[in-house]
Amino acid sequence: MNPAINEADVCLLHEPIVGAFGLPGDSPFVSIKGDPSLRETVPLRPRQNSRLDRIASEVLATCATLLRETGIYAIYVGFNSSEVRTESIFNPFAYEVHDAEDLVKPGYAERHFVQVPYAEKMRSIAWMRGIVQTGPLRQYLPSSWQQLMDEARTQATPLTPERIDEIVHSLDVLRAIDGYYLRNAAISLSEGLVRASYNCDGTYIVRAEYFPEFVRLNTP
Repeated sequence: MNPAINEADVCLLHEPIVGAFGLPGDSPFVSIKGDPSLRETVPLRPRQNSRLDRIASEVLATCATLLRETGIYAIYVGFNSSEVRTESIFNPFAYEVHDAEDLVKPGYAERHFVQVPYAEKMRSIAWMRGIVQTGPLRQYLPSSWQQLMDEARTQATPLTPERIDEIVHSLDVLRAIDGYYLRNAAISLSEGLVRASYNCDGTYIVRAEYFPEFVRLNTP
């Protein structure tokens, strides 16, 4: 993927790259340029397969299963470090870190992750968000934030579980690119975003629903 394509001006009007209400405006994605020294030295740093690369199909398939069938609502995959980080609705203010090789061992996922129907998980996320935004803490929100949060909460459309496999497959495609390849990625069901960072230190943050199309349009 060419890291310079479709650059979005993420500093427009001094708004955050990803704010409390997601990506700015109707942007399907934003891009962040990385460290120039890393971009310029990419040809001098040949790719080395990691421990995760050797079992990538199993790891990514497991990640998709966790997002579809368990309480996991966000997942991070470090292809270089072989680290998989997960966040669960059962403990939403913490995250767990797993070794990719352990994650695919027999019985590991069953011991560490609780099965929950996908629709129930997404309802729980909406319910918890509603409790926080309409509960005692609401008094601290400016009226403009109250209105925006109420609109975002009532209009939110959860990602369909069928899209998860497409998104995860797209990560495999990006990792296989020659030259500028995927270094790490994160999928968040609660935010509806995919974050993809490359060996050139550049990053794309893409709406999850759009991510498979984004990859299709920007890969050979």
